[in-house]
Amino acid sequence: MSSMTKRITTTLLATAASAALLTGTVATPGMAATAQTAPAHSAAAHTTGKKASTIPAAPSAGCGTEQKPGNDEKTIPTEDGERSYRINIPRDYELETPLPLVLGFHGNGSDGAEFQNYTGLPTLPAITVFPDGDESDGKRSWQGAPYASGADDVAFVAELLDSIESEHCIDLNRVYATGKSNGGGMVSVLACHLRDRFSAFAPVAGAYYPQSTEGCDYSTPTPMLAIHGTGDAAMHYEGGHRQGEDYPGVREWIQPWAGASGCTKSADRQVGRKGEDVVRTQWAQCSEGKEGGRSPGKPGGSAAVELYSVTEGGHVWPGEVVYSGGGYVTEDFSATDTIWDFFLNHPGATKGPAQK
Repeated sequence: MSSMTKRITTTLLATAASAALLTGTVATPGMAATAQTAPAHSAAAHTTGKKASTIPAAPSAGCGTEQKPGNDEKTIPTEDGERSYRINIPRDYELETPLPLVLGFHGNGSDGAEFQNYTGLPTLPAITVFPDGDESDGKRSWQGAPYASGADDVAFVAELLDSIESEHCIDLNRVYATGKSNGGGMVSVLACHLRDRFSAFAPVAGAYYPQSTEGCDYSTPTPMLAIHGTGDAAMHYEGGHRQGEDYPGVREWIQPWAGASGCTKSADRQVGRKGEDVVRTQWAQCSEGKEGGRSPGKPGGSAAVELYSVTEGGHVWPGEVVYSGGGYVTEDFSATDTIWDFFLNHPGATKGPAQK
């Protein structure tokens, strides 16, 4: 696909995503959104989880500020220059009702508009934000990889959170980060260096180069979910060598997060449907620690660490709305639904701008 064709396609899909957001529908590839309510099993239909309902919302400083629902592109000034992002505000947004906030990070060479389109994340009952990586040599990328531009993306995300939480009604007990490939590596960076601004993290097909965990402090229990295909040819499930760097397998990468919660054992369970081979690994026998099994500053639940391994799955977003490239895609296991359920069940206090 030529760059011009790709940009036209992305623009059309962004328009469809905006229409889907305002009508409660999801557009399929090559089709305009139609007026149809999302099915009860879809991510858009989920509202609360059992654990999530036990922790009250923590309104951000932006509650009371009127915002227009829709899918918009905006910019924010940073020390590295002006940075862009897309923001999706649900059609039923109420200026005094705090909503969860989900930040989604695209892969190397992609952008926020493309990422939102193939994941379907804008259909969630949350404010969803899709930042654009800093551009270098015609490609956008994120901190945490050898090809990163050198921009301070952690500082950018902190400033973006300050802006969003100050201007929108956000639930500071429900702020989350997800991403694919290099974006998954960026999620790892944020878990290491901006831990107090997020409740939970969920990378997909993550590019876990050494730069993504450099200087990481694993002393704080952190809710972490990872999804990775065993047939991922770009970032191998068992680890490998790429871009001049050796990178770990996903199990090796996630183990320190299990250790941070004092977990000593793991258990595997088959969760695939309709013949799909998907294995869910949950770490257990986690120590109580000083906080009674709860992350410091995170009332209502202990940190959890989970890994979903998709047999023969490629370098893709499982259950994607639009093909994200890179091998076999399972249709009956949804990364978006799985991540949303995990997020709902792992709320936790974050340090919003009002608390600084």
